[in-house]
Amino acid sequence: MTAKPFLMNQWYVAARKSEVSRSPLGRTICGVPMVFYRRGDGSPAALDDRCPHRKYPLSKGRLIGDDIECAYHGLRFGGGGACTLIPAQTDIPRGFGTRAFPAAEKSALVYVWPGDPALADAALIPDFPENDSAEWKPMSDYLHIEANWQLIVDNLLDLTHLTFVHKTSLASPGIQENPLTVTVDGDIVRAKREMRGVPAAPIFRLLRDFDGNTDRSQNITFTMPNHIHIRSEAAAAGVEGDPDRVRLAILNHLTPETERTTHYFWSIAHRAGAGGPGISERVHSMNKMAFDEDVGILREQQKMLDTDSTPMVNLAADKALNEARRIIRRKFAEEAAAG
Repeated sequence: MTAKPFLMNQWYVAARKSEVSRSPLGRTICGVPMVFYRRGDGSPAALDDRCPHRKYPLSKGRLIGDDIECAYHGLRFGGGGACTLIPAQTDIPRGFGTRAFPAAEKSALVYVWPGDPALADAALIPDFPENDSAEWKPMSDYLHIEANWQLIVDNLLDLTHLTFVHKTSLASPGIQENPLTVTVDGDIVRAKREMRGVPAAPIFRLLRDFDGNTDRSQNITFTMPNHIHIRSEAAAAGVEGDPDRVRLAILNHLTPETERTTHYFWSIAHRAGAGGPGISERVHSMNKMAFDEDVGILREQQKMLDTDSTPMVNLAADKALNEARRIIRRKFAEEAAAG
């Protein structure tokens, strides 16, 4: 039996809250074309994007009440997948319809469960309060990455690349000299790096005019199957309890599209009240510039991996990503054993 390329019994981010509306949205998740829309009560619906009649994309159609109408022959399907109308005949065959997927909304994100619906417990969806808390000012975005999602997990769990890839944005003086402290709690990997007496990174200087060096910290959390939460803080060097400490949160959600392409949903948030007018847009712009740099790195990395079957070499800085990959391998084995 060929191993499945994706973990299916997981909640994946399918869209940002603002992307799902009364206009159908087509998006491939874990190799499955899906269509997303909002019912009249505002709840999200997710269906297979293929009309079972002639496989035309339902996302090309329109909504009629809570039903989606295929633009090819006018068949309609409800949010639960059942066919509700066949214009060319009066009867609807028993059980005729398209597949529906469990969908849920949390922390300004819309999630979908592509696997066994009986296992879809919305309580398993992690909370990302920076996305919708009054204490934070978030801005969200989306990238399409031409690389396998696990390469992006690697990229976010080893931030020593910031020095070389993101010189004008996220570069972090002291990151090479200060190792990560990595802990594992079940399926969660946490990594922390403390940097004392280092110059402020460019993105922190947007939020505060530091007179001298800073004491900085990075706290990274990996949560299954594909969430990377990065909390960074900077205070004036040597000042305990600095009341003007800068706090940033970068939320990353990596959803497989295919084996070699990934939907990358991200947001960056700073503490409400920090900085002046337009600061959120400037912070977002600088982070987007950095992530656009990652796009090129990951694309070229994937190209090289496609022509090379030898394993990648691990270094000391790879401890967090190696723990995450170990957990991911275990999850694949558990799904394979369950059939």
